[in-house]
Amino acid sequence: MPLWLGGCNLADSANNAINVASVKFSEDSPAVDGQDMVVSGNSLPPGLGNFKLKMVFHVKADNTANSGKAEFGSDAIQPILKLHVNSRSSASIDAPIPAFSVPPGDIVTLDFPIEVPVSSIDKATLRKIVNGEPIPYFLSGTLKFNLMDDTVLKGTGSSTLELASGEIATRPSSSVQKAISALL
Repeated sequence: MPLWLGGCNLADSANNAINVASVKFSEDSPAVDGQDMVVSGNSLPPGLGNFKLKMVFHVKADNTANSGKAEFGSDAIQPILKLHVNSRSSASIDAPIPAFSVPPGDIVTLDFPIEVPVSSIDKATLRKIVNGEPIPYFLSGTLKFNLMDDTVLKGTGSSTLELASGEIATRPSSSVQKAISALL
């Protein structure tokens, strides 16, 4: 006789959790666009902490192995990825992205807007960015998700994401370029 707890058959819950497959992520084309540097604060005199690097990673999410919707994060808890600038081995920068979901049995294209403080980028790489030199960007992380059937939790899982942009140029506007150059 199965054990029932709170209206949930533990044997069925265990089977559902075992059957959860990973959602697969890959780069879309283009992998990244919208690179820009923007002023993010009003303090005078400005410091590197007043500027942010922005870009959008375009991602394909494949949920064809699951019969439930994969929900990543929520309004209260955003998924956090790691951005590596110039090299996979560079220090990672936390990059929160909005919560998202992938319909069951579907492949969708998602946009992950990334915004990080330029003060978290090493100065040699930041000089390259300000000068418009092309550099690669890497986005990685492990994203936890809930597999849902309507509003019923079918199981949980996690997926690994490893994306690379290739070398792309990021030249800020002339006023931002002058302001950041003066701080380097």
